[in-house]
Amino acid sequence: MIYYEMLVQVPMCSHDKIELDVCVIGGNEQIKRELSYHKCNISEIDDESGLAESENMFDIIISTKYVSSVYLNRALREKGIGVQPCNGLEDVELFEKVGELLYINQPYWFFNEDKKIEAILFSSKKYHGQADIVRNKSDFIEHTEYYNTDMHLLAFNYPNKIFKTILPSIKI
Repeated sequence: MIYYEMLVQVPMCSHDKIELDVCVIGGNEQIKRELSYHKCNISEIDDESGLAESENMFDIIISTKYVSSVYLNRALREKGIGVQPCNGLEDVELFEKVGELLYINQPYWFFNEDKKIEAILFSSKKYHGQADIVRNKSDFIEHTEYYNTDMHLLAFNYPNKIFKTILPSIKI
């Protein structure tokens, strides 16, 4: 549950548009449930190849699988945000690959149900996940067990050692 809250709520509360066009890659009922609390039009596809013909179609892409920067860049609108799983806060190889074409590219983290850290990669053409939080969205999310405005802001803070390691590979 925590994973899906963070996968959905962070990008949804980082985009200032009221009604969003969202693409879900490899989704499930939990993602749909989280999206149901927002005004959005949802398109669902199985993998990134479903984005091949999509150009400037989506405000947000939420993926449970890897999506290349080429597909993200092509399918996202000029203020678009894409999120996808990564292998921890120091997944430098992924950060560099996905960050080739996107202006903002940084991981965010949270504690899962087993109290272990998980990370998701936030990539955007305009918005910064922490600096551009839309508080009139995030402050009014009431159904969640984990996500809130403070957790959203905290998720983009890193210990100094990790920050120094990933800084050359992320764009903030």
